Amino acid sequence: MNAPFILVICIANVFCLAPLSIYLFYLAILARRDRPTVISGPWDFAGLTVGLSGFFVFGGGIVLSLLQSNFRYWLRGNLEAFRAAWGSEKTAWMVISTVYFLGIVCGIALTLAARRRSLVVYNIEPIDFESAIVDVFEQLGRPLERRGNLWAAGVPLFELDSFEGGRTVTLRWVAEDLVLFQEAERLLRQAARNLAAHENPVSPWLTACAGGAGFWAAGSFALLLVYFFSLK
Repeated sequence: MNAPFILVICIANVFCLAPLSIYLFYLAILARRDRPTVISGPWDFAGLTVGLSGFFVFGGGIVLSLLQSNFRYWLRGNLEAFRAAWGSEKTAWMVISTVYFLGIVCGIALTLAARRRSLVVYNIEPIDFESAIVDVFEQLGRPLERRGNLWAAGVPLFELDSFEGGRTVTLRWVAEDLVLFQEAERLLRQAARNLAAHENPVSPWLTACAGGAGFWAAGSFALLLVYFFSLK
């Protein structure tokens, strides 16, 4: 295995696994809290985006580069052939890369906009959340009626998606009344502070995955340092 290929693997590990490790540690911390945590949909997706940013940027870049023959020269260590191929294919590579990154940015922007009317509650039993949300709307004078995952008070208001194993509930607001949504969010955050969280079974798994990803990222970074210092 030649040095350039090993370098690509190490750099990919650092860029992809380091943000992922931090994001998984963040989720593990949320899962260990003694109270539920309410996070707005855009901020929750922003965290996920940061965690996967290395795969979007570096991983996608590698895939695009592999589609271009010049990158294969570099993997084989043939730098002169790489420079010659890059000069002839530079424009095509830059166009493809620009389209790719614009697609990523637009996709993220559209998802953030779509999640503007959503809330994610971590470390809570779905049945406890349903009881809390019923109490919240009782305070607002809007008794709720459940129709499967859809909850209504005369008109459809929101949908609930539960991940019981991970103690996570997602609320997606479907009504047009944003003032009611903001008031319900405020009361729900207050109610969450008074709820006790049960032991979350996914917390050890998240911690283990975060530690594993961090270990591989740190090991790859150490190998990169050894390689670059050996060049001196």
